[in-house]
Amino acid sequence: MVGETDFKKVTQHYAVTVARNDETSATAHVREHSFVVSIKRGGGTAGPNAAETLLSALGTCLLTNVETLAEKMRIDIEGARVEIEGVRRNVPPGIVRISYRLVLKSDAPLEKLAKLHEKAFEWGTVTNTLTNGVSIGSELVVER
Repeated sequence: MVGETDFKKVTQHYAVTVARNDETSATAHVREHSFVVSIKRGGGTAGPNAAETLLSALGTCLLTNVETLAEKMRIDIEGARVEIEGVRRNVPPGIVRISYRLVLKSDAPLEKLAKLHEKAFEWGTVTNTLTNGVSIGSELVVER
């Protein structure tokens, strides 16, 4: 696989393959799941683009932790959503700011919900990756 890690406590490995379908779309394959993404610069209609997929990963991470931690903290959650916005710089291209709102529907005390929010962010794989950065290894393989 691409790159090697020397971390002493790697506890989980993720593998995703994204394969081009045509000039506008690709399919991401994750375990037994797949979804179509747009690879057309400027938006495209095939599916979410790469930046939207990244922001979706953040929302998924937060909601996963909200569900897990709410159960542990004995907080009843009737509904939850994450509203996320990202600001892109054009040169060089990159997301320079991300903000989100965690909207919870619950009768739990505000202090408990605030703690839930804090812990959901603190213990997120994606939140920690985006906050702290990550080194990216790469390799080019040419098939003829």
